[in-house]
Amino acid sequence: MAYDEPLYASQIAVPERTKRVFLTSDLCVVDDAHFFVRGLLHLPVVGTGETFAWGVWSSLSKTNFMRYQQHYNEDMSDWQPMFGWFSNSLPDYPDTLNLAVSVQTGGKGKRPLLTLEPTDHPLAQDQAHGISLERVLAVVGPFLHP
Repeated sequence: MAYDEPLYASQIAVPERTKRVFLTSDLCVVDDAHFFVRGLLHLPVVGTGETFAWGVWSSLSKTNFMRYQQHYNEDMSDWQPMFGWFSNSLPDYPDTLNLAVSVQTGGKGKRPLLTLEPTDHPLAQDQAHGISLERVLAVVGPFLHP
């Protein structure tokens, strides 16, 4: 399950997008002031040994974004995690926009892994403790059968 853009970019009217939004499948800049990277948020599926992954966006500081963009085609697996803000609203969860996340870059060609700051938010709890297979099916069902 993946989002094509951060929520902030999707809220800009179509006629303005060409002037205000730079968007690729992995990078987004809005108004030359807001910087985003696409990453993966893994939730362990209880009792299966598998994970369910959301393709979502995180903000980054301009400095971290420019560094990430400069090294985009390189192995960044030895980088320290970067701070970001969760930049999508996920269905069936209380507001997920602007939850604090750690953005961990990976090997060449791999999207960063996003880890939510430990809180009582249900999404953070699901990432820390797992999600049932039934819940995964309930969440993805509307996407598979609109």
